[in-house]
Amino acid sequence: MGVRARWAVGLALPAALLLGLAACSAPREQAAQDTPTAVVVGAPDCLSSQVLADLGLVAAGESGGTGTPHADAPDAGRVPDGFLPVSVVVCAPGGTLQDSSGTWVALTASRHEGDLEPLVAALRRPSAQRGGTCSTAAVVAPSLWLVDALGRAVRPVWPTDRCGSPQEAVATALDALEETDSEQYPVRLVIPAEPTAQR
Repeated sequence: MGVRARWAVGLALPAALLLGLAACSAPREQAAQDTPTAVVVGAPDCLSSQVLADLGLVAAGESGGTGTPHADAPDAGRVPDGFLPVSVVVCAPGGTLQDSSGTWVALTASRHEGDLEPLVAALRRPSAQRGGTCSTAAVVAPSLWLVDALGRAVRPVWPTDRCGSPQEAVATALDALEETDSEQYPVRLVIPAEPTAQR
């Protein structure tokens, strides 16, 4: 299943919207340049509190229930000039998991490899100016980490369309990559297990 199918099943953008995304004006290019450059960190981390909050899996300022502390993630930003990724880690809601503690909201972290140039080009596109009538509600995009050959990572901004939804070009570029690894992590306990009856 492609990345797009995991987070936007049934999402369909009108043809007119796709044509609108192709237009690129000078003010929008300037807006892209005004976006702060993403900070390079030592490794990607889908379980940082900032990533979990961005995905709506925990409230802002809270951490997940993995039991292991995770460093804060920098704000997402523009892909730094000269940063050459060799893979992308996709952090996305992953349904639920069950263990002896009960039922957990889960996160899926998947690594994808291949020709990343189209993805980086799509991520460098500016977001469209908001406005007009939107036929669908905005959706939350997965959180991405671009990773270079040394394992260093940046959190790129996923540009949005005029309705605030993730631009289709990024999802298309992600779907063209090969998934090489995937893992599910428990994030938040939603249904505690029933206590075992004492004899």
